[in-house]
Amino acid sequence: MFYASHVSPPSRSCESCPADVRHIARQSLAEAIAWLERPSLSDRAVHAVRKDLKRVRAMLRLMRPALRSDEYHHANATLRDVARSLSAARDSKVLLDTLQGLPGRSRASSEPAPERALRSHLQRDHAHSRDRLRADGASVRRASRSLRAIRRRLTQRPASRYDRTVLSKGLQRVYGRTRAALKRAQARHTVENLHELRKQTKYLWHQLEALADARTSEDRALIAATHRLADLLGDEHNLAVLQSTVLAASMSASSRERLLARIARRRGRLVANALVLAQRIYRDRPAALAKRVMGCATARPGTPSVRSFS
Repeated sequence: MFYASHVSPPSRSCESCPADVRHIARQSLAEAIAWLERPSLSDRAVHAVRKDLKRVRAMLRLMRPALRSDEYHHANATLRDVARSLSAARDSKVLLDTLQGLPGRSRASSEPAPERALRSHLQRDHAHSRDRLRADGASVRRASRSLRAIRRRLTQRPASRYDRTVLSKGLQRVYGRTRAALKRAQARHTVENLHELRKQTKYLWHQLEALADARTSEDRALIAATHRLADLLGDEHNLAVLQSTVLAASMSASSRERLLARIARRRGRLVANALVLAQRIYRDRPAALAKRVMGCATARPGTPSVRSFS
């Protein structure tokens, strides 16, 4: 299944209207609101809300050519701020999972004392961040109200406002920004450049889920490849944050060096694999990609794909 698991894609054919991205955005907002209004925010709920908001921001970028500048920037800033209000609880969980999933990690019974102490510190930090978020009911309610307001405004706009031309322009803009991010990441493998490539790839992935024809082998391959690239870059970013945490942690120089070496080896492999895959994904020009996706100029079902991302 290539659409997000929580969102039902509108059915369409090449002759029909383009995907109703407004519907996808509204449904994702409804799901985020439902998660926020649960009695207690679990790790799963925080993760789900952040995923929903990323999808909405991706749809917003598709709709951008039909929105006033102030409309777009207000909605985008609101979505960003709501996601940031949940970031401490989510980031602390990701950091803990990243340490525990680091290749070469010993079993808990034989784990070196410095790593065991670091893991315990991260566990305490995560518990504190999670409890603080759960206790701050006012902030969660404000976030829910903000999302409801955006959803109402989207309801007031007819789906016909976001026609094929609008969505094509929005897709080209994101794809072009992603190609530019790739060039910067290829030139300098900085944390910032790789993170920007990941962000833009995530937007593109959500957009392709909405717009591409998942019945064709070529589009399925493209959707899967962008998802894979986002995951590779996400793992690399998590390791970069863990690296900074290790540098600031209290442990012996030898223990720090061993742990940093493991992180560096893993990051190096992830960066190499990600950049090779990105080069294959982003070799089309924005107009060509948009024409194929929006113009339904795809291979017929059953026809061998002319593109490979493996």
